[in-house]
Amino acid sequence: MEVVYVSNDGQDHWIDAKLRSTKTLGEAICASRPGQLIRLIAGTYEIDQPLVFPRSGTPCQPIILRGETGVIINAGKQPDPSVSASNPGRDRFAVFQLIDIEHIRVEHLRIMRAWPSAVYIENSRDLCFKDIDIFEGTYAFYANGVRTEGIKVMECRWVQDTSMWRSIRWDEIHDGKDDEGNVIEVAFRYLNGAFFGSDDIAGDVEITHNDIRDCYNGIRMDVSNDNLSAPIGTYNRDVSIFDNRFSYIRDNPVEPEATALGWWIGRNRFYNCHKLFSQDGVRGGFWYYFANICRFDSRPGPDGDENNGGAVFKLGNGGDIPQPDYVSACFHNSFYLRQKYIKKGTTRGLTNARNAIEHADPTVLPPELMPVDQTFFGDAAKLHLSSASPLPVSFTGDLANHPTYPDVFAPYKGVLSDPRPATGPLFVDGLAGDFDLRETYQVPYDTSLDVLLPDGSIWSTTKDHWPGAITDGTVISGPEYVPVDLDYVRSLPIP
Repeated sequence: MEVVYVSNDGQDHWIDAKLRSTKTLGEAICASRPGQLIRLIAGTYEIDQPLVFPRSGTPCQPIILRGETGVIINAGKQPDPSVSASNPGRDRFAVFQLIDIEHIRVEHLRIMRAWPSAVYIENSRDLCFKDIDIFEGTYAFYANGVRTEGIKVMECRWVQDTSMWRSIRWDEIHDGKDDEGNVIEVAFRYLNGAFFGSDDIAGDVEITHNDIRDCYNGIRMDVSNDNLSAPIGTYNRDVSIFDNRFSYIRDNPVEPEATALGWWIGRNRFYNCHKLFSQDGVRGGFWYYFANICRFDSRPGPDGDENNGGAVFKLGNGGDIPQPDYVSACFHNSFYLRQKYIKKGTTRGLTNARNAIEHADPTVLPPELMPVDQTFFGDAAKLHLSSASPLPVSFTGDLANHPTYPDVFAPYKGVLSDPRPATGPLFVDGLAGDFDLRETYQVPYDTSLDVLLPDGSIWSTTKDHWPGAITDGTVISGPEYVPVDLDYVRSLPIP
């Protein structure tokens, strides 16, 4: 590759034992072409206008922008309250804008104060972002446009606002409505964003080995009102979220909106997160949650914040709220909980199997960390789980220590099978993060668990797995990722 050297002043610098000419960052990107490695030397790069890649790389000759240790890009922007849970668009600031291009890689940088976005993508494909530290912003990455696909975000770190978990109320970030339905814009609405946000993208997104913390949402992918009637699979298809760390997430680590097809959430670590998995008003299906580990030692919000209960699943409230069209499966996860498993709502097609679900003992925790009478589910009048065909809900083979388990399933006829009730802690020390099962619960299953994949094939567990994510000290790998076979999925009946 041709190496183009970049410095913050564009002057000559000693680089690799030679005095070399350099370009400014803006000059290098403006002149970039396939087969170039744009290498930034250490320094702070102050920018006030977006850096726009004018042309694509090729599959064999991508354009690579790579910083060395000590590279800081400081945008110096203030929060933009006009962007809140919405598409920032190409007219607002982003450090990098990638619009109608392909085959670009950006690596090994630190980006600061990029409001509203560090990276904005529109109708582009085959883009890779690796080892980027991002501090502040409504979005770290935002993608837009139906031609956007083939996005990889790997080994990046994002800290949105370290005061959010304890010092800002949930309803000071999320807009409210008055009695007439008018939006009430709240003070910190600019924090209502995500590490990865999107609108109307096709999909094929890989989010792996990232450290996502102190933010409102982790991954939140939406579909605009104009495209809600598009066939399932047109948008938000084939999303893999593997081996990430989510910490101090004020709302949802994983939140598809409107539609999602073929989402894989596996081997992630969740630490102090409000509601893990959102299925609120989402059509589609073939969602897989496996080998994830969840724990807590803190409860969000300042005094008086009522939006701090949390749950594992966030479901839609029924009625006219869209529901899944296809199956999903949550299996072999380990949960150490202060919150309910499901608070309210309704779903269908969900198989919840062979998880280890430990509710902490509130009497040995600091006061107010969790309710002393925390329930397994919310009010049965507000939670609807049915074993009816064609998309039954089933809870099978879960190990749980809640005092009401398995009796809590009495209102949900036919939903529960093969329960494993337990007394006392399930894990060696959930509070400390030791998720090995205690010896008395290290009991494998007699049969395999079969999981339908989005190409029509079946993946089966081995019978020697214990409940939860860890067997014999090793996190299970789970099924290999399989992309959606649209012909197969669209041949299935929709309820």
